[in-house]
Amino acid sequence: MKRVLKHLLWIVPSILVLAIVALAAYAASARSADASYHNKLQKTIQVSSKSFQSGQEMPLEFSCRGTSTAPAIQWMNAPDGTRSYTLIAMDWDAPSPRLRLFPIVHWILYNIPQDMTEIPPGSANADLTRNKIVPGLNIARQPRYMAPCPPLGTHRYEFRIYALDIDQLQPPSNDRAGVMKAMEGHILGYGELVGLKSP
Repeated sequence: MKRVLKHLLWIVPSILVLAIVALAAYAASARSADASYHNKLQKTIQVSSKSFQSGQEMPLEFSCRGTSTAPAIQWMNAPDGTRSYTLIAMDWDAPSPRLRLFPIVHWILYNIPQDMTEIPPGSANADLTRNKIVPGLNIARQPRYMAPCPPLGTHRYEFRIYALDIDQLQPPSNDRAGVMKAMEGHILGYGELVGLKSP
């Protein structure tokens, strides 16, 4: 029995280390693929927010430690030929900027009408669907805004707006992978706003 326990004391930590290494490699690969994807796009859209300043700390109300309110997102300078927009909000720093193990999808909205240039603060699904906007799935597999809740360090939250040359996306799945796949070949330009949040 002691021999078995002794082996377990070596095996369990080794498995944990291997799991962390595998997750870190996956996260690095995902970040690299995301950077490569966006390097091929025109960054022409200016994205801003009445809720927080670009590159600054997001107020408490927009985090899990506040009221988890969805922030306001505005944009301008859409390319000619734009027929709809998609919004995707990501955190690539989980669980810590020093140990990035997995990307977190916080918010997806697609089929945003061409004549809209703002998502108002506190927008709920009922408000969005009235405008025929489709909420995609966040990391918790829920079709809604998931507020930032960083456990360690200061995280960067990227809010990206994509201008598309089609009215309606029909993704193979309602998650980020499906939406990104459906947008391929239809993105005229994009822009991003970064908010920061600390524990």
